[in-house]
Amino acid sequence: MNKHLLVTISDDHTAHWGLKFVCAFFGNKADVRLTLFYTAPQPPAVWAEEKNFESLRRNDASAEAIVAAGKRAMDAARGLFLQDGFSPEQVDDKIITRNFSRIGDIIREGETGLYDAVVFGRRGILNLENFLDKSATEEMLEAKFAFPVWICRDVDYSRRGVLLCVDDSEAFRRIADHVGFILQGDDAHAVTLMRVVKKSDPQQPEALFGEAMRTLRENGFPAERVNTRVEVSDDVPGAILREATRGRYAAVAVGRPMKRRGRLAEIFATSVTMVLLRRLSGAALWVSR
Repeated sequence: MNKHLLVTISDDHTAHWGLKFVCAFFGNKADVRLTLFYTAPQPPAVWAEEKNFESLRRNDASAEAIVAAGKRAMDAARGLFLQDGFSPEQVDDKIITRNFSRIGDIIREGETGLYDAVVFGRRGILNLENFLDKSATEEMLEAKFAFPVWICRDVDYSRRGVLLCVDDSEAFRRIADHVGFILQGDDAHAVTLMRVVKKSDPQQPEALFGEAMRTLRENGFPAERVNTRVEVSDDVPGAILREATRGRYAAVAVGRPMKRRGRLAEIFATSVTMVLLRRLSGAALWVSR
């Protein structure tokens, strides 16, 4: 079964961090399908009282320049993928004129296209952070967010393995299923299941580990490539960050339970996920609602 990723593209070279992560991560590229997605900003508006031949000509030229920039970005991204072992048949592209914000258009495409994950590079992260800092009335999109998000900031492409953070939530079960699906048929990575327990209330994570193991096995991921790790700490994100550095994982995968539906900010509402979003370095962050 193809693993279909929506890879966000911009004319900023730092957007290539997401592209390069995808190229470096998959040892077996044969069953990976990619759609490159570029949202072209609208040209500046021409007010009715300003309309004349010259202003309309400049507006048309601006629109053409924006589309041309998108095509150049697409060509550069496609070249990276083909150079790294993907075939032309595996890489599609899609350019649209912006309807909402850039993030809003990506969310809409991610939902309607039924992608297995949406991949953000550095610029996407900055836009995402700006979105999260805005009020709900300024940026609202009614959406169920039925896709995981891959966030690629300062990625070390030589890393291997996935650190899967274990808790007792439906969001964790979804991200565990996602990890198993993505790693299906690819022997380049191992999985480490990590449970952080607080000093005041140490828990026995065996049942959660067992459930995660079953989910990975159901996706065809072999048990012999799964490790477990328990950390006792009141600083949950700090423990995850330390382990991510120690183990040199390519990705850190977390589930994010949604208390309310409909806002992208809900995915990142907890301190753990927000700290990882802002501070994780060297590994990509995979988040599922």
